[in-house]
Amino acid sequence: MLIVGLTGGIASGKSTVSEMFRESGAAVICFDELAHAVVEPGRPALEDIRRIFGEEFITPEGGLDRAVMAAAVFPDEGKRKQLEAIIHPRIYEEVQNRVTEFGRQGHSMVVKDIPLLYEIQYERRCDCVVVVYVPREVQKQRLVSRDGMSPEDASSRLDAQMSIDEKRARADYLVDNAGDLDSTREQVDRILEELRSEATKKASDEAVRASG
Repeated sequence: MLIVGLTGGIASGKSTVSEMFRESGAAVICFDELAHAVVEPGRPALEDIRRIFGEEFITPEGGLDRAVMAAAVFPDEGKRKQLEAIIHPRIYEEVQNRVTEFGRQGHSMVVKDIPLLYEIQYERRCDCVVVVYVPREVQKQRLVSRDGMSPEDASSRLDAQMSIDEKRARADYLVDNAGDLDSTREQVDRILEELRSEATKKASDEAVRASG
């Protein structure tokens, strides 16, 4: 099975591109969705967060207070690594379960939508990586206008991630999302055609090796 990593920077439009892959029939696993699922009330990860970080990170309803957590971990690498150590192993377990299920369904390719793919060195687990790119200034403008952040907070959030230009330099495939949606979709369709060809080739090579 061809394992494709999909990443970008915050406010780059990665989620839009991920949905385009999904709409085109690709098997997509979204790490953000799994990150939400593994910290639902009653799950072991949430109890670990309560124990390590404290009650102030838990809402009155018993869920994770994501705003408080984000404010704490984005500027603090130590806390961010603590949080990752709690949730990443649970996410990886869920990912493997879904990859197995997609394989049973006959998919020859899986797209893993991972916001911090390079930061957690997950590219080592992928056959190739697609990066969704917009210039840093566009990211900042979107954070200010879309999310209501101050320019200072937006800059801090961007500084907590690998720069979008470094991710662009390391990409196997690039989606430039600074234009309109039609332009983005054309790029996604072209890349998806190439990826499906690669998946077919990999499946054929694996079948040959398996046959001896």
